[in-house]
Amino acid sequence: MVVDLATFAKFRGFAIALIPAAIGGAFWHWLGLPLGWLMGAAIVTGICSFNGLKVELPKLLYLPSLAIIGAGVGLTITPSVAAEIARWFPFMAIMGFSGVLLAALVTPIVARRGGMKPSTAFFALMPGGVIEMANIGEPHGADRTTIAALHAIRVALVVGLLPLGLYTFFGSGGAVNIEETLTWIELAEVLPVALLGGWIGAKVKMPASWLLGSLLAVGLVTMTGFFGGRIHDPLMAIAQVIVGMSLGAKFLRERLASIPRAIAAGTPALVSIIAVMAALGIAASFVLPFDIPTMVLAFSIGGLAEMVLTARALELNMAIVAAFQAIRAILVNASAGVIWNKIAPLYGDASEEEK
Repeated sequence: MVVDLATFAKFRGFAIALIPAAIGGAFWHWLGLPLGWLMGAAIVTGICSFNGLKVELPKLLYLPSLAIIGAGVGLTITPSVAAEIARWFPFMAIMGFSGVLLAALVTPIVARRGGMKPSTAFFALMPGGVIEMANIGEPHGADRTTIAALHAIRVALVVGLLPLGLYTFFGSGGAVNIEETLTWIELAEVLPVALLGGWIGAKVKMPASWLLGSLLAVGLVTMTGFFGGRIHDPLMAIAQVIVGMSLGAKFLRERLASIPRAIAAGTPALVSIIAVMAALGIAASFVLPFDIPTMVLAFSIGGLAEMVLTARALELNMAIVAAFQAIRAILVNASAGVIWNKIAPLYGDASEEEK
């Protein structure tokens, strides 16, 4: 009984916010706006979190939701798509390091204006995972709270600005994704593969492990021709609501209120980086055989799940967007600490261990 009460208390905020978040997602979707289920749920949950409701998502719901999204992308990885990904890998690597370079360039400005250590500014601006950047940055004296807050703002800005902007100027991309819905038997075959891939991804500490692991697992099977189809829309809607709630849950009043100067300095810098990466994506569309919206999402510094869902909502090439985003996540998470060690002396900063 004690365990049951403790579990109830832990997820009480989630239970309270779930139905309002789903209604918010349904309303946003009804308006015909891109990422409707995710954005509506994120906004409602964010309002709840900011007003003191602690929303913690059960892993038994959140992790399978990521696996479902990953499976949806994996189903688009036909042999021809895989060949395209291998062909354009050098551009993916260039894109990944472009975000790192931009963050490094604006780090001293953000650190000075935000009254924070350069290490905090650097890891807060990195286009990597928030947990990974906080864990890597802390030994270098970076502040975890500031990193978490600015990463939440980064993803919110990308998810809030790019889908609406792309939808306004370009509309939907066309039938590049698989439209035929899986049968229930096929779905029952796909989901275990996705969950196994996500579990393996977590065990080997892969970035965005449950999403990327399920994507790779389902993608490898799809390449053989065994799988083929599209995840059911209601199931994808549920996954979007859960992921949207996880995004909104990060907007805690105490976290944001404790670092107003850092947020004031970091937000314009993030907007600038988003704009530059969008410009690079547009430029890349003239070199690569992909349209502008696809390349803008591929080059963006948003989260892997959110950008894949945006590509799906706009009927763009999910597999290419996922490939670019996955390569960026791997490169950034693997190299951020090494890069900081090399450039820290330029900013007059050093790790706590060195001090």
